[in-house]
Amino acid sequence: MGATVEVEGLTKSFGSQNIWRDVTLTLPPGEITALLGPSGTGKSVFLKTVMGLLNPEEGSVKIDGVDIVSATDRETQELRKRFGVLFQDGALFGSMSIYDNVAFPLHEHTDLSASEIKRKVGEKLELVGLTGTETKLPGEVSGGMRKRVGLARSLVLDPDIILCDEPDSGLDPVRTAYIAQLLVDVNTETDATILVVTHDTNLARTLPDNLGMLFRRELVMFGPREAMLTTDEPAVTQFIHGSPVGPIGMSEEKDATPHHLLGAMDHLKLGDVPPQIQPSEGMGERAGAVRHAERLRTTPDIEELVIRQPDKELERRPVTRPAAYSAPMRGLRQVGSLFALALDVIVNIFRRPFQWRETLEQFWFIASVSILPAALVAVPFGAVIALQLGTLTVQIGAQSFTGAASVLAVIQQASPIVTALAIAGAGGAAICADLGARTIREEIDAMKVLGVSPVQRLVVPRVLATMLVAVLLNGMVSVVGVIGGYVFNVLVQDGTPGAYLASFTALAQIEDLIVGEIKAVIFGFIAGVVAAYRGLNPSAGPKGVGDAVNQSVVITFLLLFFMNFVITTLYLQVIPAKGA
Repeated sequence: MGATVEVEGLTKSFGSQNIWRDVTLTLPPGEITALLGPSGTGKSVFLKTVMGLLNPEEGSVKIDGVDIVSATDRETQELRKRFGVLFQDGALFGSMSIYDNVAFPLHEHTDLSASEIKRKVGEKLELVGLTGTETKLPGEVSGGMRKRVGLARSLVLDPDIILCDEPDSGLDPVRTAYIAQLLVDVNTETDATILVVTHDTNLARTLPDNLGMLFRRELVMFGPREAMLTTDEPAVTQFIHGSPVGPIGMSEEKDATPHHLLGAMDHLKLGDVPPQIQPSEGMGERAGAVRHAERLRTTPDIEELVIRQPDKELERRPVTRPAAYSAPMRGLRQVGSLFALALDVIVNIFRRPFQWRETLEQFWFIASVSILPAALVAVPFGAVIALQLGTLTVQIGAQSFTGAASVLAVIQQASPIVTALAIAGAGGAAICADLGARTIREEIDAMKVLGVSPVQRLVVPRVLATMLVAVLLNGMVSVVGVIGGYVFNVLVQDGTPGAYLASFTALAQIEDLIVGEIKAVIFGFIAGVVAAYRGLNPSAGPKGVGDAVNQSVVITFLLLFFMNFVITTLYLQVIPAKGA
């Protein structure tokens, strides 16, 4: 039998916007429950809170008695392994084939052989009607097919809690009926606890054992399907009828107080309860339906099983925004989250298994987008330095030190600065855009629910790759800058080649090169962490990802120039200049 999910006093806000408050309900084990509500009422937010992806301000979510809200990271990871989640858009990993997407949980959490994995993946793909699509990428199939692949992946570990976020969206009526039948059959086979968020009123009337509805930041009503489909609750009646007459307006601002409309809604009285979808032929009775019927039979009044919205006093009570959501506190929390991610990256660097392949792929990618810009910027930097120093040394009669001064300036300052520009502007931006796109496609959430750490799997390889590329760039920029300075000094300023080369070691020392590479390592780490943090926390939509990329570049520039100043100052204080 599936797990019992007990939600008590759950309240969730984003900043000053309250999504819903004081939500209390229990998902009966092994039964199918559907959650209704107008768009924007926080149904998807509710699902993510149940699975521990979002933290509520108040309340608890207990999975067989264990509160996922207050659980440790290890406990949360174990609880999530019990979930199978179908996200609204499938949340497939875009770089993996359909086969690899469905097989991913099996590779991560089982010791099955390749042949056993192939058999299980084949069974689930056949179940959702996608046999023959194994080698295709998610971008090569339709949205409805991606949805069905996501469903196959959510079922491959035979979870005892299945959460479905609008499984009918993007599907035609026939395939919606197939999905509904599939969920009933899965429930019959596994006796899993299933929660479905949907807008499809036909699905809501015929699929679940229990129904609930969110509206006006409250749980309006929750109980057996039989009670919900015969209620005179105005919001429920209007929604199931799909009528413009009722308390639900076009927007939240136009939502009306229900008692103003009771007379106008007389014609919307709900009729008989339609037959429920039955398991496919030959599967036998569904245990969840049997238990549900027994609860109804042994309860004298069905209203005892119904939870209704709070009284009007509670409905009017304003939601107090915690002090932690004030603007200064939000800023401090973001800084703290950035430092926490940096520490998490350091810890996960030493955690096995190490992602060698991902690290090498990211190194090649970041190097490919960073090397050319860095080289092109290094040449004029070296030339400008040579021009300025060459002019200055001529004026003071120290032309023989032009090469030494140029090399010192390039190694100590120009090289780290160009490296910072290239890493933040090219490598960091690419990392942020990649992770941001994964975040808004819900790939990151899917990875968490599948019990895989995005920091270990995605962030650590990118940060390490950025550090390695930074070291490479720093060395390359130093060489290119020195060569550019030499060519400019000799060809444009009529400098003496021998004197320029002979003076290289006059002021520069090996410590200058070492500190340059140390700067590069630190710069790479900072750029990678900042880019990853903004990529994992963008605002909604493509615009949010674009804003996150811009923010990551600006923040990285500021931090890198600040760190360059700090390291240079410490170096000059600790290591005396040559000849001093």
